[in-house]
Amino acid sequence: MLDASSLHAQGMALPQTAATESVVIAKNTTADFRQRFYEGLLKWSILKNISLPLTDADNAYDFRGSFWPMELILYHTDYARERLKYAFSMVDRQNADFQRALVEVVYTNFPTAFRPEVIRLMQRTTNAKVFAICANYLWRGGTTPDALPAILEGLRSRFDTARDNPVIMMLKADLGRARHAPPPLPDLRDLLGLQFAPGLPVLYSFQRRNRDYPGMVVVRGPDGRFVRNGDGSVFAVPQLARSISNLPFYLTNGNTPQGVYRMSGFAVSRSQFIGPTQNIQLSLPYEIPVDSFVINYIGADSCWQKEAYHDLLPASWQSYLPVYDAFYAGKAGRSAIIAHGTTIDPSFYKGQVYYPQTPSEGCLCALETWSPADGSRTSSYQQQLVDALKSTGSPVGYAVVIELDDKAGPVQLNELLPFIRRAENTGAAAP
Repeated sequence: MLDASSLHAQGMALPQTAATESVVIAKNTTADFRQRFYEGLLKWSILKNISLPLTDADNAYDFRGSFWPMELILYHTDYARERLKYAFSMVDRQNADFQRALVEVVYTNFPTAFRPEVIRLMQRTTNAKVFAICANYLWRGGTTPDALPAILEGLRSRFDTARDNPVIMMLKADLGRARHAPPPLPDLRDLLGLQFAPGLPVLYSFQRRNRDYPGMVVVRGPDGRFVRNGDGSVFAVPQLARSISNLPFYLTNGNTPQGVYRMSGFAVSRSQFIGPTQNIQLSLPYEIPVDSFVINYIGADSCWQKEAYHDLLPASWQSYLPVYDAFYAGKAGRSAIIAHGTTIDPSFYKGQVYYPQTPSEGCLCALETWSPADGSRTSSYQQQLVDALKSTGSPVGYAVVIELDDKAGPVQLNELLPFIRRAENTGAAAP
């Protein structure tokens, strides 16, 4: 079980479950279940599947079924490396989904061990998503600049006519971002105040560019005032926006995209990894029609155009490219990104910067702790967030994810308070 010291090491306070709150149980979080789950996952989902020969489609499907479990528990043994090397030797016979998933697992678990194999795949593929994930494996955000000429040549020779493909567009933008200083952040007061989404609740999740560090989420009410705790302090809890792969936002299972999401209510997931605490339902552009995304939409066309997203933003933010990440992620096909709690065993991630937080497949994830004896919930940032949003009177509004800077450390509330106070003081009424 997590203790308070491990949380305070990341600048967090341990939230306690309210005495009046009904008991929430997740049986899959008991010590006995977690041990049996790990053993079964290792034996059947990983070792059995990666032992198969890649001789037919059924075997390939099962072999691929080992990839995400290996990512989940960061399984990177010599045997796993050997079998993944075998998979690369057969990769030309596999479909694009297998190829993309194969590069994802080595991106996550073997960040440098498969450069020759990935170079070969990148030089042969004509699939935009496979090419982009290969490029990211080799480029690593600019830490291995020697890969750039081959990436640029591939873009020129095979994807020059795919200029409207959102994955190719964002890959090119990513290459540029890594080589140049990021654009200055526009005035946060304009985004926090009633210039944005007047009369609606807004969930703001502030993150670092390095998603290993937890972010911080705050909630604005429809009147422009931010939700307070009982003592009058601004409500805020940590929130992780890192996927287990740590891939960029425009790729499947990548990090949570920056930008604007439609927020539409609460649900309880059936996933054993998310658990029984209510989650907050979010949608990206293209995931739902524009007239569902834009509240009080007055346009005549129900097809998505960038202008509809652009017009949601305050004027000072409309030319800030990073805030359009959510738009292009939705256009690239990403979906099902929500704000949820977690029942994943944090012991998988001991030694990682984000521990005891647990990464997801690209959602916004708030830490919860559970009793190893009976699976009862002992603390929950997610429940606190749900309660804060409910206190605004409605969950129908927007969520916004923003990267602040490159600081090496979790986002702290005191960094946000000056902007929150100025936004409240200057935004008493919508323009």
